[in-house]
Amino acid sequence: MPLARCTSGGGDGGAAAIWTPPFCTIVAADTSDFSYLSCPRCELALPDGAASCFACGGGGAQPAPSRVYRLLLSLATHDRVVPVVLFDRAARTLIGCPAADLARFFAAHPGSARAAAEALRGEMCRVVLRAPTRNRKGAGAADERLRAVSVVPLRDGFRPVVDTIRKMYQRG
Repeated sequence: MPLARCTSGGGDGGAAAIWTPPFCTIVAADTSDFSYLSCPRCELALPDGAASCFACGGGGAQPAPSRVYRLLLSLATHDRVVPVVLFDRAARTLIGCPAADLARFFAAHPGSARAAAEALRGEMCRVVLRAPTRNRKGAGAADERLRAVSVVPLRDGFRPVVDTIRKMYQRG
């Protein structure tokens, strides 16, 4: 499916297509598997429980892996619904905290992941979408998703999702 109103990202021929719909509405969010461990040095995805990056090697002190976002959304535009993946920077705009903090909150409060997905549903935003940059064979359907380069919520008084769920799960 070609993207309407696409522009090439530059004159280098290898740049991914960029698409900016006038506005989008979040129709679904998958908060069950919203993050992964990443090497802060090379940004390689690491298996859960990894203590260090196998790709960066054993030389010198290695920074500890960090948890980063890979949030899957379904966005409705004026003419279609598209699956989109938001990585760390774009997801933090909507969520409002680091992925490790959200993972701890979800672990401490059963049902809060579902509440976060519900809080995102219906939110209108402007996004800049980019086609996948890597096409690895056997990478699966997730590799075919558009990537959100930036997200700007359109609602006046928008509060990040973490603020909403913290209010819902206040200790009283």
